[in-house]
Amino acid sequence: MKQDKIDIQGRDGVSIPNSLIRLDERNSRLAVFFPGLTYRNTMPALYYPRQLLLARGYDVLSVNYTYDQIPEFMGLPEEGKIAWIGADARAAMAAVFALGQYEHFTLVGKSLGTAAMAAVAPDEPKLASADLIWLTPGFKTHGVLEGMARCPQRSLIVLGTEDPHYEEKYVEAARARGAEVILLPGFDHGLEKPGHVADSVAGMHSIIEQISNWLDASPR
Repeated sequence: MKQDKIDIQGRDGVSIPNSLIRLDERNSRLAVFFPGLTYRNTMPALYYPRQLLLARGYDVLSVNYTYDQIPEFMGLPEEGKIAWIGADARAAMAAVFALGQYEHFTLVGKSLGTAAMAAVAPDEPKLASADLIWLTPGFKTHGVLEGMARCPQRSLIVLGTEDPHYEEKYVEAARARGAEVILLPGFDHGLEKPGHVADSVAGMHSIIEQISNWLDASPR
Protein backbone atom coordinates (compact mmCIF):
# COMPACT_ATOMS: atom_id res chain seq x y z
CA MET A 1 0.00 0.00 0.00
CA LYS A 2 1.33 3.41 -0.97
CA GLN A 3 -0.12 6.81 -0.07
CA ASP A 4 0.43 9.69 -2.46
CA LYS A 5 -1.37 12.69 -3.90
CA ILE A 6 -2.14 13.89 -7.39
CA ASP A 7 -2.17 17.36 -8.88
CA ILE A 8 -5.74 18.67 -8.94
CA GLN A 9 -6.01 22.24 -10.19
CA GLY A 10 -9.44 23.44 -9.16
CA ARG A 11 -11.26 26.73 -9.63
CA ASP A 12 -8.91 29.60 -10.56
CA GLY A 13 -5.98 27.16 -10.56
CA VAL A 14 -6.12 26.59 -6.79
CA SER A 15 -4.64 23.24 -5.81
CA ILE A 16 -7.13 20.89 -4.11
CA PRO A 17 -5.74 18.77 -1.24
CA ASN A 18 -6.16 15.06 -1.75
CA SER A 19 -4.84 11.66 -0.77
CA LEU A 20 -4.47 8.70 -3.13
CA ILE A 21 -3.99 5.27 -1.60
CA ARG A 22 -2.63 2.80 -4.13
CA LEU A 23 -2.76 -0.90 -3.38
CA ASP A 24 -1.16 -2.02 -6.63
CA GLU A 25 0.45 -0.04 -9.44
CA ARG A 26 -1.52 -2.15 -11.93
CA ASN A 27 -4.89 -1.68 -10.20
CA SER A 28 -7.69 -0.74 -12.60
CA ARG A 29 -10.31 0.08 -9.94
CA LEU A 30 -10.57 3.41 -8.15
CA ALA A 31 -13.02 4.79 -5.58
CA VAL A 32 -13.26 8.59 -5.35
CA PHE A 33 -14.58 10.22 -2.16
CA PHE A 34 -16.17 13.67 -2.05
CA PRO A 35 -16.83 14.87 1.56
CA GLY A 36 -19.43 17.27 2.91
CA LEU A 37 -19.13 20.94 3.74
CA THR A 38 -17.86 20.26 7.27
CA TYR A 39 -18.03 16.45 7.17
CA ARG A 40 -14.47 15.28 6.41
CA ASN A 41 -13.26 12.10 4.80
CA THR A 42 -11.90 11.03 8.20
CA MET A 43 -15.37 10.94 9.80
CA PRO A 44 -17.29 7.67 10.26
CA ALA A 45 -19.76 7.76 7.36
CA LEU A 46 -16.86 8.18 4.94
CA TYR A 47 -14.05 6.45 6.85
CA TYR A 48 -15.74 3.06 7.03
CA PRO A 49 -16.86 2.92 3.38
CA ARG A 50 -13.30 3.87 2.43
CA GLN A 51 -11.92 1.03 4.54
CA LEU A 52 -14.45 -1.33 2.95
CA LEU A 53 -13.42 -0.38 -0.57
CA LEU A 54 -9.74 -0.71 0.28
CA ALA A 55 -10.41 -4.15 1.74
CA ARG A 56 -12.16 -5.07 -1.49
CA GLY A 57 -9.10 -4.14 -3.55
CA TYR A 58 -9.87 -0.62 -4.75
CA ASP A 59 -7.37 2.19 -4.84
CA VAL A 60 -8.95 5.21 -3.10
CA LEU A 61 -8.73 8.93 -3.85
CA SER A 62 -9.99 11.19 -1.05
CA VAL A 63 -10.69 14.72 -2.32
CA ASN A 64 -10.09 16.80 0.80
CA TYR A 65 -11.55 20.19 -0.06
CA THR A 66 -12.47 22.43 2.90
CA TYR A 67 -14.93 24.94 1.50
CA ASP A 68 -16.13 25.99 4.96
CA GLN A 69 -12.69 27.54 5.53
CA ILE A 70 -12.81 29.67 2.35
CA PRO A 71 -14.59 33.00 3.04
CA GLU A 72 -15.08 33.66 -0.69
CA PHE A 73 -16.94 30.37 -1.06
CA MET A 74 -19.05 30.85 2.06
CA GLY A 75 -20.11 34.31 0.87
CA LEU A 76 -21.55 33.03 -2.41
CA PRO A 77 -25.23 32.31 -3.05
CA GLU A 78 -26.11 28.62 -3.31
CA GLU A 79 -25.92 28.52 -7.11
CA GLY A 80 -22.42 30.01 -7.02
CA LYS A 81 -21.30 27.45 -4.45
CA ILE A 82 -22.64 24.57 -6.54
CA ALA A 83 -20.91 25.92 -9.66
CA TRP A 84 -17.62 26.05 -7.72
CA ILE A 85 -18.08 22.51 -6.43
CA GLY A 86 -18.89 21.24 -9.91
CA ALA A 87 -15.79 22.85 -11.41
CA ASP A 88 -13.60 21.27 -8.73
CA ALA A 89 -15.25 17.86 -9.16
CA ARG A 90 -14.61 17.92 -12.89
CA ALA A 91 -11.01 18.96 -12.25
CA ALA A 92 -10.57 16.05 -9.82
CA MET A 93 -11.88 13.52 -12.32
CA ALA A 94 -9.80 15.02 -15.14
CA ALA A 95 -6.71 14.54 -12.98
CA VAL A 96 -7.76 10.93 -12.34
CA PHE A 97 -8.35 10.23 -16.02
CA ALA A 98 -4.94 11.74 -16.86
CA LEU A 99 -3.31 8.97 -14.83
CA GLY A 100 -4.46 6.57 -17.55
CA GLN A 101 -4.55 3.65 -15.13
CA TYR A 102 -8.16 3.23 -14.05
CA GLU A 103 -11.04 1.68 -15.95
CA HIS A 104 -13.64 1.06 -13.25
CA PHE A 105 -14.84 3.79 -10.88
CA THR A 106 -16.93 4.05 -7.73
CA LEU A 107 -17.89 7.56 -6.63
CA VAL A 108 -18.87 8.16 -3.01
CA GLY A 109 -20.26 11.51 -1.87
CA LYS A 110 -21.53 12.75 1.48
CA SER A 111 -24.02 15.62 1.61
CA LEU A 112 -22.35 18.48 -0.33
CA GLY A 113 -20.19 15.80 -1.95
CA THR A 114 -23.32 14.51 -3.68
CA ALA A 115 -23.49 17.90 -5.45
CA ALA A 116 -20.00 17.16 -6.78
CA MET A 117 -21.19 13.76 -8.00
CA ALA A 118 -24.35 15.22 -9.55
CA ALA A 119 -22.20 17.71 -11.46
CA VAL A 120 -19.72 15.22 -12.90
CA ALA A 121 -21.40 11.82 -13.21
CA PRO A 122 -24.27 12.37 -15.70
CA ASP A 123 -22.28 13.61 -18.70
CA GLU A 124 -18.83 12.02 -18.39
CA PRO A 125 -18.54 9.01 -20.76
CA LYS A 126 -15.71 7.51 -18.71
CA LEU A 127 -18.11 7.26 -15.76
CA ALA A 128 -20.92 5.60 -17.74
CA SER A 129 -20.41 2.27 -15.94
CA ALA A 130 -19.44 3.73 -12.56
CA ASP A 131 -21.05 2.71 -9.28
CA LEU A 132 -22.48 5.72 -7.42
CA ILE A 133 -22.94 5.82 -3.64
CA TRP A 134 -24.93 8.83 -2.42
CA LEU A 135 -24.60 9.29 1.36
CA THR A 136 -27.24 11.70 2.74
CA PRO A 137 -27.81 13.30 -0.68
CA GLY A 138 -28.66 16.97 -0.73
CA PHE A 139 -32.04 16.54 -2.39
CA LYS A 140 -32.94 20.15 -1.56
CA THR A 141 -29.60 21.58 -2.72
CA HIS A 142 -29.55 23.40 -6.05
CA GLY A 143 -29.00 21.01 -8.96
CA VAL A 144 -28.57 17.81 -6.96
CA LEU A 145 -31.98 16.27 -7.56
CA GLU A 146 -31.79 17.09 -11.26
CA GLY A 147 -28.25 15.75 -11.60
CA MET A 148 -29.12 12.52 -9.82
CA ALA A 149 -32.14 12.04 -12.10
CA ARG A 150 -29.84 12.21 -15.13
CA CYS A 151 -27.50 9.49 -13.83
CA PRO A 152 -28.16 6.14 -15.53
CA GLN A 153 -25.47 4.40 -13.48
CA ARG A 154 -26.08 1.96 -10.65
CA SER A 155 -26.88 4.05 -7.60
CA LEU A 156 -27.12 3.39 -3.88
CA ILE A 157 -28.66 6.04 -1.61
CA VAL A 158 -28.16 6.09 2.17
CA LEU A 159 -30.41 8.43 4.15
CA GLY A 160 -31.99 8.85 7.58
CA THR A 161 -35.62 9.80 8.13
CA GLU A 162 -34.58 12.69 10.43
CA ASP A 163 -32.32 14.19 7.77
CA PRO A 164 -33.66 17.62 6.73
CA HIS A 165 -33.23 16.58 3.08
CA TYR A 166 -35.44 13.52 3.52
CA GLU A 167 -38.81 13.49 1.83
CA GLU A 168 -40.57 10.30 0.81
CA LYS A 169 -41.32 11.65 -2.67
CA TYR A 170 -37.59 12.01 -3.40
CA VAL A 171 -36.88 8.50 -2.16
CA GLU A 172 -39.71 6.99 -4.21
CA ALA A 173 -38.59 8.85 -7.34
CA ALA A 174 -35.07 7.48 -6.88
CA ARG A 175 -36.40 3.95 -6.43
CA ALA A 176 -38.52 4.36 -9.57
CA ARG A 177 -35.32 5.16 -11.48
CA GLY A 178 -33.78 1.92 -10.23
CA ALA A 179 -31.70 3.22 -7.32
CA GLU A 180 -31.36 1.07 -4.23
CA VAL A 181 -32.13 2.93 -0.99
CA ILE A 182 -30.93 2.27 2.55
CA LEU A 183 -33.35 4.19 4.77
CA LEU A 184 -32.54 4.49 8.48
CA PRO A 185 -35.49 5.40 10.73
CA GLY A 186 -34.60 8.09 13.27
CA PHE A 187 -31.14 8.80 11.85
CA ASP A 188 -29.98 12.35 11.13
CA HIS A 189 -27.80 14.03 8.49
CA GLY A 190 -24.66 12.69 10.15
CA LEU A 191 -26.04 9.14 9.80
CA GLU A 192 -26.35 8.93 13.57
CA LYS A 193 -29.31 8.50 15.92
CA PRO A 194 -29.04 11.40 18.38
CA GLY A 195 -28.74 10.28 21.99
CA HIS A 196 -28.39 6.62 21.02
CA VAL A 197 -24.72 5.74 20.60
CA ALA A 198 -25.20 1.97 20.40
CA ASP A 199 -27.93 2.39 17.78
CA SER A 200 -25.67 4.71 15.79
CA VAL A 201 -22.86 2.16 15.78
CA ALA A 202 -25.27 -0.63 14.84
CA GLY A 203 -26.62 1.55 12.05
CA MET A 204 -23.13 2.07 10.63
CA HIS A 205 -22.52 -1.68 10.79
CA SER A 206 -25.73 -2.25 8.81
CA ILE A 207 -24.80 0.42 6.25
CA ILE A 208 -21.40 -1.16 5.61
CA GLU A 209 -22.91 -4.62 5.26
CA GLN A 210 -25.49 -3.36 2.78
CA ILE A 211 -22.92 -1.40 0.76
CA SER A 212 -20.81 -4.55 0.61
CA ASN A 213 -23.77 -6.60 -0.62
CA TRP A 214 -24.60 -3.93 -3.20
CA LEU A 215 -21.04 -3.95 -4.50
CA ASP A 216 -21.23 -7.76 -4.74
CA ALA A 217 -24.19 -7.36 -7.10
CA SER A 218 -22.19 -5.19 -9.52
CA PRO A 219 -22.05 -6.84 -12.96
CA ARG A 220 -18.28 -6.44 -13.23
